Amino acid sequence: MITAAFSRLSDRLLVADPGLTRLHIALRVALACLLTGTVSIAWTVAHHLPITLTAPGVLFAMVAPLFVRDARRPAWFGSLFILYVCGSALFAVAGVLSRYPLAGDAGFLIVMFVGMLCQACGPRALGCALLGVVCFYLGLYLHPTSLHIAQSLLLSVFGPLMVTLVGRVIVPMRAAARFRLAVHTVTLRASRVLHAPGAAHLSALNEAALALEEQLALLTSAHAGTIRERIVEVEVAAGQHAFASASPADGRKHSSADVLRHAIVRLSALAHRAHTAQAQADISGRAAAGASVGTAAQSLAQRFAEWRTRLCWLPAARATTAALLAMLIGHSLSPERWFWAVITTFVVFLGTRSRADTIYRGAQRVAGTLAGALVSILLVAPLHDSPVLLVAAMVLCVFGWAYYILNAYAFGVFFITVLVGLVYGELGFAMGPLVEMRIEEVLVGCLVSFAVAILMMPLAATRHVETRLSAVLGALRDVVRLAADSARADGTARASQNALAMRKLDRSWHDLRIALRPLQTQRVVVWNPDVELATGSLLCCLHWARVLSDPAQREAQGEVALNAAEVGAARLESIVEKLDSLIARYAGGAGVRVETNNRNVGTQGSGVDAELTPALAQLDGAVAQLFDRLTQPADGARRVFNWALRGRSA
Repeated sequence: MITAAFSRLSDRLLVADPGLTRLHIALRVALACLLTGTVSIAWTVAHHLPITLTAPGVLFAMVAPLFVRDARRPAWFGSLFILYVCGSALFAVAGVLSRYPLAGDAGFLIVMFVGMLCQACGPRALGCALLGVVCFYLGLYLHPTSLHIAQSLLLSVFGPLMVTLVGRVIVPMRAAARFRLAVHTVTLRASRVLHAPGAAHLSALNEAALALEEQLALLTSAHAGTIRERIVEVEVAAGQHAFASASPADGRKHSSADVLRHAIVRLSALAHRAHTAQAQADISGRAAAGASVGTAAQSLAQRFAEWRTRLCWLPAARATTAALLAMLIGHSLSPERWFWAVITTFVVFLGTRSRADTIYRGAQRVAGTLAGALVSILLVAPLHDSPVLLVAAMVLCVFGWAYYILNAYAFGVFFITVLVGLVYGELGFAMGPLVEMRIEEVLVGCLVSFAVAILMMPLAATRHVETRLSAVLGALRDVVRLAADSARADGTARASQNALAMRKLDRSWHDLRIALRPLQTQRVVVWNPDVELATGSLLCCLHWARVLSDPAQREAQGEVALNAAEVGAARLESIVEKLDSLIARYAGGAGVRVETNNRNVGTQGSGVDAELTPALAQLDGAVAQLFDRLTQPADGARRVFNWALRGRSA
């Protein structure tokens, strides 16, 4: 009975936290903060130094484990070093500029602009952005002397030391184990779809699949293509089962359930093989080879161009404008607490791409702040005379903040607000005025962010989703064109180009799913089922595009050869024509200009290889289904849907 109860509890934890990734990260953050605070505070007490000197090191231990996730040891230490240098340098610069208020304010805006500009350049850049902003804020707020700056930097060394101790020894990151847990989460959520098909369980399955893909990126396995194929296979089968279950009269419910069960078994079998020692050695041994191939495939110019395309100029301009306005208003409310308003604008705009994203993030910030402020008032007085309980509450708040901040922002804000209240209450500040001031500053930051997001070059949620959808369709068309081009004789070059095109398609699909999250949260997608059905059709297209681009996947499908005369160039031209029509619908003139060029490609594709025709036939059917589901509603209905989305995002 105990074993069964423990199994049910672990399954529920996995369903809530795919791969238990957030749990392990939160454990690392809490332990690193606890150890860093204990050692550094003991040092300051023993040497009769101000306790505020420990703030940079504790802050580093609180933020760094969120972004140091590299599987390879050199990359892990490289990320830790970069984050530490960035945070320490900006704290020192802010400490010097704190004597010159105007220069400090200007420096704060510059740091925010650069952080927002580079936020999409990878986990290291995002970690440096967040850590740099809070360290710069800390340096301006504490007004340290030159001696205190030097002492704080010396004590801050405990931060990376404790992060290393926790992250490499106490709670090490085992990427293969996380991968197996993430696979188990996907199979659990797919089983829920099997027993209770619905939009909510489909969305939960998609979230678990995204988490599994993140773990797969850490592994850098040579079998990444096969693993991704099995993931997409499960998602496609789940979507088809949910669609068939919605129409019981169709008679396909039992067959779709069998297909989904088979897909779950195939994915589970793949995870079981990865559990063996041979698969472990294969994953670890080929990781470096796979990384070197990916590095060689991209020239320095290509990587620089890709990095440049990730720079977020418009979000950086919006966030900096909002920060400037919040700074002016915040200064008038409180010369000492105006940082809360400015940091609110930073976190509200961080990672958002549309008005719906910004407003949704701001609403989460306000809700979490209000709830956290109330709880902090209730806890400060009872815990003031109980140091052990106070430390336990602080560690719990740090754990909760790290567990939720990247996935459930409102809960993360709640825990960090309670933590701030406990810290200020222990330092002797009056909680009533402090809580009132924090709420006012956060409201100022959110309202300014809303105004800037709506008035300054706004991007509606509908247009944002359509842009991401157009990118997916364009990447899908590129995969079809490259895979069906029989004029290339060099097999190695063909495989490299197919891999790069497929990687671009996967990245575009991931961006589309992220863009749909605010709408799914607002139940807009559930209200308009055509979008959900189109998402399932896109998954089918991704499945057959991957089969088309990978000869090994075509062999694994066990396809029966079709008559090439029936498919051939006609199939290819049909696919490209439908994709170009959809691109023109969602991307305007750009899709029309590309359409003419790709018609020529379809004409040249008369020599399509015979082995491609089965995959082309399946892909043609999936694209036709996608075309019907995206164009079936009348223009008036589509305008009503767009209006509803814009109304919710404005």
